[in-house]
Amino acid sequence: MTYYFDMDGVLADFHSAYTDRAQALSRDYLANLPAFEWNVKLLNKLIAEGVTCYILTKAANEDAKAGKLDWLSRYVPELDLEHFICIVGYGKKVDYIREDGTLIDDDEKNIKQWTKARHTAIHLKIKGEKIRL
Repeated sequence: MTYYFDMDGVLADFHSAYTDRAQALSRDYLANLPAFEWNVKLLNKLIAEGVTCYILTKAANEDAKAGKLDWLSRYVPELDLEHFICIVGYGKKVDYIREDGTLIDDDEKNIKQWTKARHTAIHLKIKGEKIRL
């Protein structure tokens, strides 16, 4: 089984300290987001068990991408960086599938595109909701 984890709203609490758009796009803001501990523990457990896991996330710019990488180095240090897929700017997550797998995301638009392409998905309807596999 292969899983694709979104970051913001699934692994990281993007909205807890949000004040303005400029701040939210900065490397420092993204690097220091609080983790949704349950979901991060699940991801780390899956990686330790040899399950193929990707991070599939979007970033507005390269600075934001660097912040996400900083965050992952702290909370998911065992992630193979070849399994970090970051769409900088615009793009559909479904277009970045490397192998068939399940998307775990809080954005309904991503879920609909993923399932329309005949892949499975888990929609977290509440930010930080515990992932149930």
